[in-house]
Amino acid sequence: MEFLVILTLLFLVLGASLYLLVCVDPNSPGLLGMLNRFVFNTIPSIFKKILGERIFKLFSRGIDYFFYSNHPLVQIFYVLVAVGGYLVYLYFGFLELFNKNPFVSHVDTAIGSTMALFCFYSFFQACRYKPGIINKENNKEYVNQFKEYYDNVVYLKENQCKTCNIIKPARSKHCRVCNVCVSRFDHHCVWIRQCVGQKNYKYFVKFILTHAILCDYGAYLGFRCIWGIIVKENLLEAQFRDPVTKQRLQATWGIIAQYLFYKNTMYIFIVILCIVMGIALTCFALYHLYMIGQDTTTNERMKRSDFLNFFDEETERLEKQLKDAQTPEDIKQATTKLEQVKQCQQKIITTKSIGIWRGLKRVFNEPDDLDQNPKVKSKKKQ
Repeated sequence: MEFLVILTLLFLVLGASLYLLVCVDPNSPGLLGMLNRFVFNTIPSIFKKILGERIFKLFSRGIDYFFYSNHPLVQIFYVLVAVGGYLVYLYFGFLELFNKNPFVSHVDTAIGSTMALFCFYSFFQACRYKPGIINKENNKEYVNQFKEYYDNVVYLKENQCKTCNIIKPARSKHCRVCNVCVSRFDHHCVWIRQCVGQKNYKYFVKFILTHAILCDYGAYLGFRCIWGIIVKENLLEAQFRDPVTKQRLQATWGIIAQYLFYKNTMYIFIVILCIVMGIALTCFALYHLYMIGQDTTTNERMKRSDFLNFFDEETERLEKQLKDAQTPEDIKQATTKLEQVKQCQQKIITTKSIGIWRGLKRVFNEPDDLDQNPKVKSKKKQ
């Protein structure tokens, strides 16, 4: 039974990791970008060669539906992982191991349970509130609100969304999954089954922050509880019998770890899950806090990076062309194009560091949006 539960939890962790990779820019030069390319480009190409064209098409449709369509499976998945993980921690940790443990108490049980309720409520809020959907009625308001961000490079004036048939405000994007234009678009989040944008970004930040803190606190309590077991049972001075040779062995950290995992398998595993998810969510939360301090979004960072990379490559190409130019006409043509590229590059609006505190105030002062067809009020520039 325990093996099946552990196998299920491992499957859930793998699924959670895959969904985190979906949100990563595949063009990123870092480790996550490399993993994204490996999982979503290299592995499918290998499967295509093995399975053949027809079977691979069916496989691709399933992958597209699971990762890129607006279905409720991931929300159900979250409930299984979050609520199920908490109940496992409650039963095997709070109700069993916390009794008569010198380093933890049921005060920790109350704190942990309260934090879990906050997490579940933050998930409900993130799913409930809309991101700021742009339509024909509020289009002009959003255009005026972000008109200072039109740089005629990344964001073009009078650029029309052909699907929604509206003028695209700066910092907005049309989401192909939700099929709507979203104001100050950050990304489409599969966990909350909608986009993260101007109006619900505060709830998304609350969602990841509370879950990061809960996982970190669960890992912290786990270490304290395990250390309490070691002290209470005097495991550092104990002797263990080898199950094969029957030889008595003096305690080492490796032997103690095996003993604890064998005796408290489910609790140890859920603590490891808290450690892994705590690290991942803490990094993700810090990344979004950094972007809040820079007054930018995930989508803007990716777009700006793509444009700057393109201009750098084009500059290098034109400089080489200018160096190899033979005639005055070729030199003039290369020089003109190079100057145009540099002018476009200089027009791109760079990120503005406004500080995390000021950025959080700006994010959390956004009015809520529960309607599919929201009406916005113009805000004064902060």
